[in-house]
Amino acid sequence: MVLTKMVINSVANKLAKHFKLDKVMSYVFDKNELDNKVGQLEKDIELLKRIAHKPKDFKCNYKENKKRR
Repeated sequence: MVLTKMVINSVANKLAKHFKLDKVMSYVFDKNELDNKVGQLEKDIELLKRIAHKPKDFKCNYKENKKRR
């Protein structure tokens, strides 16, 4: 099991170097500019949710049974 895992990792590393997949792998697995922007936007949305006013529960006092003169 351990030997096969080592062989698979070795083959994967050699293929990545041969096809120059390092940039693709770093783009997929490492944080980039877009990840940082999305993280900041999520923080901003959470802040806005916390400071937003809750809707008030208004009660209507109008009575439909009143007769108009």
